[in-house]
Amino acid sequence: MRVFATLALMLLAGPVFGQDTGLSFLRIGVNANGGSMGDAQVASVRNAFATYWNPAGLAGERRSIAGSHRIWVGDVRAYDIAAQLPAGSNSAWGLSLTATDSGDMEARTQPGAPDGTFSAQFINAGLSYARAIRNLRIGITGKYLRERIFDTNASGYAFDAGIQADLLSGSLNVGASVRNIGRMNALEVERTPLPRLLQGGIALSPLQIVAFTDDVRLLDLALALEASHLFDDNLTRLHVGTSVTIMELVDLRGGYISSDELRDYTFGLGLSFDRIYADYAYIPFEGGFDGPGHILSLLYHW
Repeated sequence: MRVFATLALMLLAGPVFGQDTGLSFLRIGVNANGGSMGDAQVASVRNAFATYWNPAGLAGERRSIAGSHRIWVGDVRAYDIAAQLPAGSNSAWGLSLTATDSGDMEARTQPGAPDGTFSAQFINAGLSYARAIRNLRIGITGKYLRERIFDTNASGYAFDAGIQADLLSGSLNVGASVRNIGRMNALEVERTPLPRLLQGGIALSPLQIVAFTDDVRLLDLALALEASHLFDDNLTRLHVGTSVTIMELVDLRGGYISSDELRDYTFGLGLSFDRIYADYAYIPFEGGFDGPGHILSLLYHW
């Protein structure tokens, strides 16, 4: 009966996250910038959130710390913190921690009235390293994973690796990353499969309007086009994002994700205060899921 109950809890947890593969929170972008641009971040990310999207991006800037709060399907909540620290003139370290809580869900070991409630928690702690070689950046992340469903626990490990390059004097960026390559220990009777994926694409700045007097960028248009492949689901998705920055103060963003059971169009807003960036993403969910989703992010760089 205990084995049957645990399997039932695992099956219940899947729809709450809106995905088929286990530990699906590892698929969900951690920051509002990425979430509002259709998860198209692999080629362009340069700050502490590169610990999630593409560790190579950590070598693109110097120092930053960041945090996010995500509200997802079924009141699932995730909290993320990350740091980007220099390691010499051409290298950088990254630290990251994600905690996800499902909230209370109904538990059933057989059809009928629920037997009570349970919750699921997931932890992802990562250490990243990146190095720049001219206009090329490479990076790797090692992650410790832990999941808890009801009173059953399991742990595991995973690795991410990525590459980025700047072309056309930096106006064109290309990048690719492979994420969540590893394995979990058995959770009661079965291992939870990791959501392994490969993502890559380009980001470009096709239009800039600069003031003649003080070189302030009055308007900056950014576009991103990426594709991802989910190995376990044998599913390929398209990610499109666009951002318009006005007076280097306000960012207006929009995005699109194809072949996703939860979302298609995404929207967001960013505000810059000197060295602080505050971002918000609004993510409408498809019919049948509670929504919408929200992501709030705060980043400080120096």
